[in-house]
Amino acid sequence: MTEIRIQAKIFEKFPTFRRGIVIARNMDNQGRSRELEDLLSAAIAQAAQQPIDIKEDLRTTAWIEAHRQFQSNPNKFPPAHCALLKRVQKPDARIPFINKVVAIMNINSIRDIIPVGGDDIKRAGGSLELRYADGTETFTPLGNPDVREQPVPGEVIYVVAELKEVMCRRWNWRNGHATRIAEDTRVIVMNIDGLGENSEARSTATRDRVARMIETYCQAEISTTSLTPSQPVYRFDL
Repeated sequence: MTEIRIQAKIFEKFPTFRRGIVIARNMDNQGRSRELEDLLSAAIAQAAQQPIDIKEDLRTTAWIEAHRQFQSNPNKFPPAHCALLKRVQKPDARIPFINKVVAIMNINSIRDIIPVGGDDIKRAGGSLELRYADGTETFTPLGNPDVREQPVPGEVIYVVAELKEVMCRRWNWRNGHATRIAEDTRVIVMNIDGLGENSEARSTATRDRVARMIETYCQAEISTTSLTPSQPVYRFDL
């Protein structure tokens, strides 16, 4: 049994926060998809043609302010979707096609201006928690398997509770290496985080599109849910 939970204090501090969840099982993430590559290129082109002001748009400023609230500098450690948007809003921008699931994450994050991230649950553990760090946890940054860091006490982290292994630092700033989504990944939990105005509707709409795309392009078995103040925990079997 796997459990995903949000610490009560997170909802107390950020009452508009909603987390859409997509669970994909028996997934085929091998190979490339020309259609997904085209969709990714189209999302990037649209972002460059219709750029937003990251410092003014409510879909980004809500996260910038949230990072400041837990004492993280959003200029030095920007929320992932803000960094992605800044990158793709430049003329002739390109981002690499890593694998099908990562492409789906990037397409939807760019299109909806919302954080979308996921983890290989077979590489994680039984209890996944979004909570405030106490500073005893460990983190290995994506792409740097020999590096070991510790989060700052009070930082919002997504962590494997039993192992104290951080999957994502500063809420949605940087992913960990151990639970990265690779071509051989078969089971994932995808998180679509809404914050601020219309957060529930926006996170749900993106969640459902992500679910359809993973089902279509990765032939996965899909289930979805949302974590809210009234449902902060979700348990499921792999």
